[in-house]
Amino acid sequence: MRRISRFKKRTWVLLGVVAAVAAMASVGAYAYFSASGSGSGTAAVGSASNIVLSSDAVTGLYPGNAATPLTVHVSNPGGGNQYVDQITGAVATQGGCLGSWFTVAPINYAQNLAPGTGPDASSSVSLDESNSNQNACQGLTMTINWTSN
Repeated sequence: MRRISRFKKRTWVLLGVVAAVAAMASVGAYAYFSASGSGSGTAAVGSASNIVLSSDAVTGLYPGNAATPLTVHVSNPGGGNQYVDQITGAVATQGGCLGSWFTVAPINYAQNLAPGTGPDASSSVSLDESNSNQNACQGLTMTINWTSN
């Protein structure tokens, strides 16, 4: 019986050693590679949309009269904020009625506009005395072309 028990003892010791080695191998033994990487992506930048400027019709323009006030409507149709500094207007020549005979007061707007309609601005327009016959302007509806920067 002693032999059997010695044999059993050796078997158990041997099994214990094998189990310990297997446990160490599964827990502490691992390997990996390290590497750096690179790549690229894209980012799309939006673009500005033209600010929309318009004004209501004015009446009562006569050579040499005082300037007539008018309201300028300002709108940003774009998807982001846009800054508007100055707004200027120029009357377009029509037939013999020269645009240079008119003065449109510039507007110092200086505002950042969110998308949509912005605050209106005030200006004025006058038909200046040209020291020449301005009959070509009688009864016409003149166009004011607005610009901003």
